[in-house]
Amino acid sequence: MHRVGARELKLHTGDVIARLRRGEPVMLTLRGEPIAVISPIDQAAVAQGVDEEARRAEALGWLALSESAFRSWDNPDDEVWDQVEPG
Repeated sequence: MHRVGARELKLHTGDVIARLRRGEPVMLTLRGEPIAVISPIDQAAVAQGVDEEARRAEALGWLALSESAFRSWDNPDDEVWDQVEPG
């Protein structure tokens, strides 16, 4: 596991991100003391989790309910704004 000091992280964030994208975990240190491990996430697991949450929300009717919230955008009273000339 590659060790990265806080200063090095600040100066070379792109390099650290490249290591993470290659699947390499990174140990973050502060004054030589380990304080955290940054590890890459499993993209497939994240995508699966998002899909599962979307299906769950749809099954509960949350997505259908949220669509009704946008009906106010079609409010005829707002047509006055179409008549305002740009300043």
